[in-house]
Amino acid sequence: MKIIIPIVGSFGKSGGFRVLSQLANYWIKDGHKVIFLSYINAVDPYFPTNAEILYYDNSGDVKEQKDNNHPKAFLGVFQLRNALKKALNRLEADIVLANHCFTAQPVKKSSINARKFYYIQAYEPDFYYHKTIKDFIFKRISKKSYKLGLEIIVNASMYKNYKEIKTDKVIFPGLDLDVFKPLTINKDSNKIILGTIGRLEEHKGTMYVVEAFKMLRKKLGDKIELHIGFGEKHLEDVEGIKVLFPNGDQKLAQYYNSLDFYICAGTIQLEAIHYPIIESMACRVPVITTGYYPSNDDNSIIVPIKDSISLEKAVIAAINEPEAVELRNEVASNSVKQFDWNTISQNMINYFLR
Repeated sequence: MKIIIPIVGSFGKSGGFRVLSQLANYWIKDGHKVIFLSYINAVDPYFPTNAEILYYDNSGDVKEQKDNNHPKAFLGVFQLRNALKKALNRLEADIVLANHCFTAQPVKKSSINARKFYYIQAYEPDFYYHKTIKDFIFKRISKKSYKLGLEIIVNASMYKNYKEIKTDKVIFPGLDLDVFKPLTINKDSNKIILGTIGRLEEHKGTMYVVEAFKMLRKKLGDKIELHIGFGEKHLEDVEGIKVLFPNGDQKLAQYYNSLDFYICAGTIQLEAIHYPIIESMACRVPVITTGYYPSNDDNSIIVPIKDSISLEKAVIAAINEPEAVELRNEVASNSVKQFDWNTISQNMINYFLR
C-alpha cells in the first residue's frame, strides 16, 4: 500500500511524532510505501524515519526538496491547511492518515482517491484552554475535526466514546522494547534519584512534582535529588534539581535507568497513554503517577491529581517498602509487552485493509 501522512507545518519533538515516524518505519519494513507530506520550510524530523518526505508550498505545489527561504504562510495555519488540501489533490495513495486536528479538514476536503483515516492521539480541545481568540478558534477546529466523517482510530480505549469522538478502532502507541529495557547504570547508592519529564503546561503537573520534591528535600536532605528531563533551566535554582536533555531514545532509556523512581503528575485525560509511564515501566523503574494506562494499583503507586503532599507521601512509602515496589515492577514489566511496535504497526495495517 501507499500511505501518505500529512503534516500542517513542521515535524515536532512530541511523542506523537515519534509514533508517526515509527509506524512509517515498520510499515516500510513490511513492504509498504510511506510518504510524509510536510510544509516546504519545515525542520527535519526529530525522530528518525525511513519514509520519503515531500513538501508543499504556499500554493499547494508539491516539491521534492524543502526550501528554508520560502516565504512563510501569511495567514498561518489557515493558509497551510488550504495549501495542504491542494497538495493532496495532486497526489495518489491508498491511505491518507490525518493525525492532528489541523490535518483533518484538508484530508477530508481533498479530492485524492484514497481511504481517509484520522489517528487521534489525544483529545486536543483540552490543550486550547487560554482565554484568547486564537485558542477559542483552535478549540472549535479541533472539536469539529472529530465530526468530519473520517475513519477514526484512537490511541487509547478511553477515547472510543469520549465527548465528540466515536469509534471502535484503537491502536496504542508503540514501544521499542529492545531500547527501553533495564540497563546497567553506575548509581550512587547513597542517593535517591527521582525523575520526571518537565513541561511548562499546567496540565503536565511538573509544578506539583517540584513542590513535592521541596518537601522531600527538607526531610531527607541532599541524599535525594530530582532530575527533570527536558525541563526549563531555571528549575535548577531549586537546590537538588538537575535539568537534563537526554536526546534520542538511547539516551532517554539511560535517563530512566538512572532513576530510582519516576513521577508523573499529569492532571487530565488520565486513562490515556503517556509515553514516560510505559518507558519507565519497560526499564523497570518504579512509577508514581496520577494515572495513565496501563497504570493501576498492581504496577504503580497511584496518587490524586494536583496534590503535592500525596506525591511526597508516596515517595516516602516507596522508599520504605522496597519489596512492594519490586512486586509492582514485575507486574509493570509484563504490562508493557502489549506495546511492542511489531504488533502495533500490523494492527493499524489490519484496519487499513478491512
